[in-house]
Formats: sequence, structure tokens, C-alpha cells
Amino acid sequence: MNLCINDFEGPLDLLLHLVKTAKMDIYEIDTKYIIDKYLEFINSLPQNDLDEASEYLVMASELIHLKSRLLLNIKDDNNEDEEFSINSEEDLKNKLIEYEKYQNVTNIFKDLEEKRNEFFTKVPENLSDYKDSEQKLDGQLDPTILQQALLELQKRMFYQKPLNTRITHKEISIEERKNYIRDFLAVRKKIKFIDLFEDYNKDMIVATFLSILDLCKNSEIKLEQNEIFGDIFIEKVNNE
Repeated sequence: MNLCINDFEGPLDLLLHLVKTAKMDIYEIDTKYIIDKYLEFINSLPQNDLDEASEYLVMASELIHLKSRLLLNIKDDNNEDEEFSINSEEDLKNKLIEYEKYQNVTNIFKDLEEKRNEFFTKVPENLSDYKDSEQKLDGQLDPTILQQALLELQKRMFYQKPLNTRITHKEISIEERKNYIRDFLAVRKKIKFIDLFEDYNKDMIVATFLSILDLCKNSEIKLEQNEIFGDIFIEKVNNE
């Protein structure tokens, strides 16, 4: 658990703040000045705050120990006290440099976290529950299905209608359309219902539709559809 005192998250955070406030380079800090400022800050805090944050007092003892070594001009590494982790100015600088690196990385992670919080993800779901169940037909159709196909064809005609049209009238014989369908089936044997319409106009559609009904009635052709809303196929009936 990190205890914050005056927005500082530990003694190293406070020391780094004092260095930056004094506009010093970490590599060239005035150690005695920083120690004095740290102790001055600690002495200004209420006693209750210090009782809950002993790490600040531990650092204070470390700095007092370091200051005494500096005042006594003790630089021999053999005289280092194992009870303290900071025995020289170099030790203090290294700790501050290392802490600053961690602090910079932490700020980067905080920025990434804020950006990530702007995105919301959804757990994948099984879409099979929303899929229409497949239905297979037995291939037998009635005129109602053919009527539905005609209505769908009329919708296509509406969207293909040009902006500027010229009305022309051409009579189309049902007998001619029946012969056209017979010739078509003689070549391809089995065709799609939609393939019979090389021109989408009302007279052509009505004549073709009536021709198919008449040929179906006379058992010259049969209609098949393998699935709902699927293509309708027209096949010639072999009466031989």
C-alpha cells in the first residue's frame, strides 16, 4: 500500500520533486541542499501523517546519515555502513535516476489506459440463434409461389426504371412466348425462371407469365424450387 503525503507517493517521489523544483540536473544535484529541503519538508508535516508513513522517516534517517558522511568527508567505500542503502552521493543519484525512469514509464501506461478506456468491446455471441432455419422443399410448386416470384420481378423492374422513358406499345403474343420458351428449353433443357426475361416491361412479363402457366397446365414443363426464396427452375417434361 502506498501512502500519499501532500500528493507524494513515497520519499523518492518527494526527493525528485525537490530536485525538479530547484531546477537541478539529477546528475549534478547539490546533495546537501536537497537533504536540507527534504528534512525541512518532513519537519513541517503534522505528527499524525508521519506516524502512518514510516518510509518517509526511514529515508530521512538515510539522508541524515549521508549528510554526516559528507560533513565528515568520509569517502572510503570500506567505511560504508551496511545498515544504510545510501552511503554516497552516487547512491542517491542512482536511486533518483532509476525512480524517474519508472515514473516516466508509469505515465506512458496511464496514457495508454486512458485511451483504452475510450473503447468498449462486446463479448462474441453465437449467431446461430438468430439464423433462420433452413427448409428444404420437395421440388413441387403451385401457382402461388410463381405469383410471388412475379411480384419480386416487378420490384426489380421498379429499381431499373430509367429517369427518362418513352412509352412505346408492342403487342406480344402468348403463343409466340410459348414457342420461345419451347425453343429455349430445347437447347438448354433446364433454365431459371428469371432467364426468360431479356426485357423487363409489363407486356413481356405478363405474356411470359401466362405462357408458363399454360405450358405447366398442359404438362409440357415442370417447375422446381429447392429452398424458400431460391431460384425457380423450369424443366421440359419428356412425354415420350
